[in-house]
Amino acid sequence: MSTLLASCGSSERTGTAFCRQLGKEIPGIGLPITTKTEASAMVNRYERLLELAPLSIEKDLKALTDVLRQAEKLDAKDPVAVQKLADDTYKSNQAALNVKDWVISTCAVDITTGQTVAPPRTVPPTTTTVPAATTTIAP
Repeated sequence: MSTLLASCGSSERTGTAFCRQLGKEIPGIGLPITTKTEASAMVNRYERLLELAPLSIEKDLKALTDVLRQAEKLDAKDPVAVQKLADDTYKSNQAALNVKDWVISTCAVDITTGQTVAPPRTVPPTTTTVPAATTTIAP
């Protein structure tokens, strides 16, 4: 029964739900991370997004969230841990690009800058107006 109740309360994993949550999180996503408190706040933002991530980006967003969790717990005095974080960050680059592209195409936002991206515009076809021919009937 608890499994049934848990599934009833699960979050909606749709593009619309994700984009709505992203709209709430985006002001903080572009902020620099220089302290453990800022790292924790960023992890929390990504975890909230991950809860709503559609299957098409869930794996990639999880990879990014995992790197942020690793950064949150980093001991900057440990050169091995610093190098591992750098390596894992490079490994997650493709995941970051996948998430960025999906967010741009689905939410019309560049997650790296927080800027709204205008939807593609198409140039309307050119039309030429030709005046109607007039005829005069002789009396």
